[in-house]
Amino acid sequence: MKRAILLRHATALQASDDALRELSAEGVQEAVRAGGKIAALGADWAPTRALCSTALRASATLAAAQPALAALTHSELDARLYLASAAELLAALQRVGEAEECVLVVAHEPGLSDLVRLLARRAAPGVRARLARGFSPASFAVLSLAVARWQDARPGCAELARVETR
Repeated sequence: MKRAILLRHATALQASDDALRELSAEGVQEAVRAGGKIAALGADWAPTRALCSTALRASATLAAAQPALAALTHSELDARLYLASAAELLAALQRVGEAEECVLVVAHEPGLSDLVRLLARRAAPGVRARLARGFSPASFAVLSLAVARWQDARPGCAELARVETR
């Protein structure tokens, strides 16, 4: 069984170059709180690897959340995650090494909420409705994937354990 935590970047400022948008002061606090909430999930949900979009707002979200995530020892910035679709995000998960049990993905909407809907077999109607509206900044979903290897992750292979919104 593999576990994934899918985190949308925190609130960012406007900028002429979308990839260079910085976190607002509120966004930094959102990211710190998200890190604390992820840490509070317990040892089974402690990510050891992070996959992160190269957008400044995503890497800054990871940097602000990381101090709370003691088990997080490897972070990978990946340009393919910038504004990635659900299929591209799934492909990134499928490339993760077998030794990793829990992975944190920091990326963007609508790809993240689309990926949750793609992977999750079931979700309560209220949760499905929230997912249809997308993730607000610094929101995350926690998924348990019924696979032994990341490369085997497929649509419908996961149980949605939790959705955390602000």
